[in-house]
Order: sequence, then structure tokens, then C-alpha cells
Amino acid sequence: MKLKSIVALLGLSASIAAFADPFVPNDPAPSVIGAPASGEQSLQSIADSVFGPGHVNVDTGQSAAGMFSSATPNFATSVPTLVAEFTTNSSSQSFGIWFGTDTGNVVGYDILLGGAVAHNFVSIGINNGSLEVSSGSGCGTQYNCGTFVNALINPNSFGFFFKPSPTAPTYYSLDQLNPAGRQDRVVAFQDGASTNWLFAYEDFVDFDYNDMAVKVESINAVPEPETYALMLAGLGAMGFVARRRKSR
Repeated sequence: MKLKSIVALLGLSASIAAFADPFVPNDPAPSVIGAPASGEQSLQSIADSVFGPGHVNVDTGQSAAGMFSSATPNFATSVPTLVAEFTTNSSSQSFGIWFGTDTGNVVGYDILLGGAVAHNFVSIGINNGSLEVSSGSGCGTQYNCGTFVNALINPNSFGFFFKPSPTAPTYYSLDQLNPAGRQDRVVAFQDGASTNWLFAYEDFVDFDYNDMAVKVESINAVPEPETYALMLAGLGAMGFVARRRKSR
């Protein structure tokens, strides 16, 4: 299975559970990381390639970031980058973003499609009620670009998901949303105090968490043009007052 180094983003997908329960944070106990299959990279090797050797220990440095928005408050633009895939389903699996208020109200959008190729750059902007997706290439076949509108889209309530194939279950960053049994299908790591994260997914039963590994960087929200105009108008008014005072 081929190692990919790539970036991702979106298409309408998924929905969820029969009962509406409040979201519950992931269990902070570390997940047990299995050994990789022959010829595949270990999760530690993947983490070292993303953050640098010695930055993260995948056995002891796991973070409970099921609700990514709570892990990175005040950051409304995210850039997911696929760093590795070791799975026979790489041509059809997808990585996406989900929004919700409780387990009965969740909507998901595919981010990375199976046709994605290496080193493309894609970004997500999240506003209340809308999701903006842009890419320099691959829109329509590799990524779903454009504006997605849904009342559940909220920069303060979202996470990520992995779908191994069109017929497989969807595995969410929030364990509570995953099928019964061993629900810890995602492990997450943060590079110190930075906004750089690694999400590593498990698709079957060996739990080596290298079936899809995605780096996510969040960037502080950029003010809207109207906000800049108001700021400039305010600065102009301050300058006018200062000049009047100086002339007296």
C-alpha cells in the first residue's frame, strides 16, 4: 500500500445515531498502539515525520481531541494534510469533517476523496451555517470545493471522521459516535503548544492506527473586509481627533 503525502477537503456525507445524547469527551486513557504490518510505517515513524523526532511519543503523548473545536478555540480556518495511508481501500476511502449538537444531530462532509494526489493544498473556513472549501487543484474528483450550507455547521462544534470505504462504518474522532465495541478508532497528537495536530485512524482490528494519518493545522480567523473597514474608519477618526487637539 502506497504512502501518500497530501492535503484534503470535502463533499456532503454521513449522518448518525438513533438516540440524541449529549456529547461526552473521549476517555483520556491512552489507546494501545499495535505493531504495523510488514512493509508499513509505524505510527511513531509517521509522527516523527510530521513533527520531528522526539516531539511526540505515540504511546504516552495522546490527546483527547474528539471535538477538535474545543482543542483549538478561536481558530476558524483549518488545513488538513494527509501524510500516510496504509490500506487496500486507499482509492475509495475518505476523510471528512463533522458538525453537531448531540448524537442525534450530526452532519458530515467528505474532505479527502480517494482520487486525491500528493502535495495539493486545501483549506476550510468555518462560519456559522456555512463551510467554505478551496483548493488549487483537484476539485470535483479529489476534493469537493465550494460553499456548503447547513444549520449545524458551527466553528465551535466540530471534529473529523474517516470512512474506510463506501460500505464500511464511519469512524469519528469522538469515540461516542463510533460503532459499539472498541470505539477508539482515532488517536490524536498535538505538537506542543502549536496548532499542529496529527489524527491517526484505524480501519479494522490490528489497531496500528496507520490506515490514514492526517495532519491538521488551524489558523487564527481573518477579519472580514467589513471589519477591516470599520477598523480603518475608527483609526481615521482617532487621527482626526488627535490632529484637532494638537492644533489647539
